[in-house]
This record gives sequence, C-alpha cells and structure tokens, in this order.
Amino acid sequence: MSKKGTQVSVQLRQVRKQGGSLVITLPVDFIHRHNIEEGDRLPAITGSILKIVPITEEKDQLEALTIEETKKE
Repeated sequence: MSKKGTQVSVQLRQVRKQGGSLVITLPVDFIHRHNIEEGDRLPAITGSILKIVPITEEKDQLEALTIEETKKE
C-alpha cells in the first residue's frame, strides 16, 4: 500500500552480469526523484520480494548506522 499521493509504477528491469555479480539498473526517473548518485548505498529489503528503499536522511547518518550494524554482526 502506498502513501496518499505517492506514485507507484511497475517496470521490468533486465538482470545483467558485471564481473562476478548480477546487477539491475534503477529507472532514471527514480534516480533523479531521490537524488541518487553513483556510490550511494541503498537498503534492499528482501523476502518474497525485493524492495529498494531511497534514503531521505543525511548520507552521513546512514553511513554511521551501517557501521554500527556491521559491528553488531
């Protein structure tokens, strides 16, 4: 379910091989709407679906959270 006024779209994305990994690209409109830049880290929520979630917080705060979570493992 989406928030009121949030636009939802479904797009087929092609899986590509890059080096030893499989990758998918993000839609250009999504990249621009969320100010995503090369090198940014985006949370990927997995289960029966894969959901990529844009971060609205400051990137430094996300990096600190990522470092803290890594220490717990």
